[in-house]
Amino acid sequence: MVLLWCLLCVAAGCGRGAPHGPSLNVALALFPEEAHRYQHFAAQFEHRTGLHLRLVAQSYVDILHALHAEAGGGRGMLDLVELDLSMLGEARPQVRALDDLVTPAQRKLFPQAAWQTATADNRLFFIPHRLMWQAMIYNRVEVPKPPATWDELSAFVRDHPGKFALKGALYEGAVCDVMSFVWAAGGSERDPESPGSIAALNFLDSLAPGLNPQSAVFREMSVLEAQARGQVWLHFNWPFAMSYLAAKGLAPQIELSAPIPAGPHGTFSVLGGGYLAIPRSAPHPQAAREFLRYLLTTSAQTRLSRELGWYGSIAPPPGSEEARLYDGFSAMRDHVRARPPIAAYSALSNRWQRIIHEVLFDAVQPAAAVAQQR
Repeated sequence: MVLLWCLLCVAAGCGRGAPHGPSLNVALALFPEEAHRYQHFAAQFEHRTGLHLRLVAQSYVDILHALHAEAGGGRGMLDLVELDLSMLGEARPQVRALDDLVTPAQRKLFPQAAWQTATADNRLFFIPHRLMWQAMIYNRVEVPKPPATWDELSAFVRDHPGKFALKGALYEGAVCDVMSFVWAAGGSERDPESPGSIAALNFLDSLAPGLNPQSAVFREMSVLEAQARGQVWLHFNWPFAMSYLAAKGLAPQIELSAPIPAGPHGTFSVLGGGYLAIPRSAPHPQAAREFLRYLLTTSAQTRLSRELGWYGSIAPPPGSEEARLYDGFSAMRDHVRARPPIAAYSALSNRWQRIIHEVLFDAVQPAAAVAQQR
């Protein structure tokens, strides 16, 4: 397997002398530039401990496949793996329990929902790594007062057709957008047939005629690019959206973030991002635990926020430009919920995706769409 044999060490780390301890093979879902910055971030840990991190930059799917492949052999090459939240249920049998690793103070670094989804049968198996959640990105020039409720959002869509977008492609991003509505209606992510879920789908059905026509194919980057071009004035996205817009000179001058509009049961945002786990087959599990302990310090979390833009734990300094950019995300911190970490999540997600597509783009009534996708 390419992932297991082509362990990629970022150039910044390769130039240092031989480590005093073992090298940890850490599989992360990083882009090349992120990997370079992450290796720089890890240098402090390496200096303190004599351990060396060898980064394996791969997709979440490839990392999950490697975890499964190594589990069968009893001893593998990967010491730490990063997994998408939606994969935790499937990965749990192949990773070690970490109950004694986290202190009560460290639990306060992340929202309670982040720890709940990492736990099964009162045992902790995963450590939050770069958690994030969605907020509403809005054009402050065209929308001086962003909608704060469903009624206000409905009025906006009616008065400005095509300027609100959802990520409606057949992929997990559509579920992430729609879950905010489901929870705000009192529905269940596990049950599209619940009364609250149907109520949310009915509300989305009422918005469908005024959605941006490209919503059926929008994903994170394409809808963000449409926002940057001024074709979209409102959409939901992850924190990276603000750094992207800032790099283009559009934030905070034009684009800012705000809370997701509240429905009958309040406002909610979907938890996303990556978790770290130690495979049962890890060659250096104790050294891997040392790195996890380092990551769970306030200083390390602060550096991850500042240097890599991961704002899942430490908020930007009050009054700073970053605080202004990420104001909507900070406001949603206490309103975060997680998708269910179950082994059958893929099937549940696929069902939601088909229902969402039929309601928004095929003019199928919500109750009928749910019934068709049983």
